Amino acid sequence: MTTYQTTAERGKLQPAAPLDPAALRELSRHASEVLSPAGRMEDAPPLAEAGAHLSIALSAFNALLTPRAHANRLADAEHALDHLHRTTNHVREHLVESVPKTQREARHQRMVKSCRQEGLAVVASLTAELVLGPGRRITVRLTDGDAYQSIELEEEGQETRTLRLSGRDRLELHHGLHEIGRIVWLMLRAEDGQR
Repeated sequence: MTTYQTTAERGKLQPAAPLDPAALRELSRHASEVLSPAGRMEDAPPLAEAGAHLSIALSAFNALLTPRAHANRLADAEHALDHLHRTTNHVREHLVESVPKTQREARHQRMVKSCRQEGLAVVASLTAELVLGPGRRITVRLTDGDAYQSIELEEEGQETRTLRLSGRDRLELHHGLHEIGRIVWLMLRAEDGQR
């Protein structure tokens, strides 16, 4: 394994500077050497999987920074985002395995309470229509009444079903709903500032 060289000094903030493509390339190579082998293990633990995808994301980020002829910038960016998303999913799996449900739930409740105290948007309920192919639509409902532990599905001609969400899916859902609230709050704030 090679040793990653850096001019950074421990405990000292580096001065502002543009991204250095050569340094990023070296960092992504080093990350691949350190993180990727654990992700290739059979039944790799979630953090090993997260590290492997983080390594791929760094490599994809490096590709975005390095101009290449005939590069598909959109595909390169989506590749980076996909592996960052996979990284966060595996970290959520780790949280579900290592942090008791009561602590995760308390954290979510504190986050919701904090948002409300600060006047930030909080998604209390959400109804969405999913299109699952030609002629098939499902209405999905979520509410904070059960802290998003379940999801209600309603499809024409069928009885309404309620499904329980896994711990990892709930963490991802909490994050997604928080993002919806944050984006709408920022849009409204910008609109209010223009009046």
